[in-house]
Amino acid sequence: MIVIPSAPMRNNKIASVYVNTVFSEEECDQILASLNEKKWEEAMVGGINEKGVFSVEKECRSNFQQTVPVDEHEFPLNRIAEEISTANSTLWRFDLGGFANDDLPWIMKYSRQGDHNDWHVDLGQEATASRKLGFSLQLTEGDEYDGGDLGFHRIKKDRKDLTRKGTLIVFPAFWLHRIAPMTKGARNVVVGWIHGPSFR
Repeated sequence: MIVIPSAPMRNNKIASVYVNTVFSEEECDQILASLNEKKWEEAMVGGINEKGVFSVEKECRSNFQQTVPVDEHEFPLNRIAEEISTANSTLWRFDLGGFANDDLPWIMKYSRQGDHNDWHVDLGQEATASRKLGFSLQLTEGDEYDGGDLGFHRIKKDRKDLTRKGTLIVFPAFWLHRIAPMTKGARNVVVGWIHGPSFR
């Protein structure tokens, strides 16, 4: 016989999207200055043709990416991890481990008209199966581009709050979200995931 609790434990903050400006404009510029223009590559999508295999699928996603440069003090990932830990303790309360060596954060550049990332979730197969929280760190001021906005399914956020330079946005990896098509200018962000054991 299956026993179903009459009052299951529920976290009414599970659908939260955390938004806080945690990097200065100068720190964002420092991250951008550390990039290598020769390392940009077309962004890929996982699991379209084969489980655990990433491929370029421009109808689903179109933008450039490169790995995040990290200095000897682990900047900027140390600051991101600390902020997410604080947010998690008051919102989702997920069991977290940290960054995964085979799924490290990226710098994403949306610079061509039409660059986008269609509706998707970040939790998937193979290396992405342990993602718990996704994040986006805004490196570009919102008035420098049109389109290219991060949007969430059934969660409304003010554009000016999400596009302020230095703002960290954190959300559950299973929540549907997208990047709308770019129409003008360019947008740069740090995108990544905090991993942990399976949900239970």
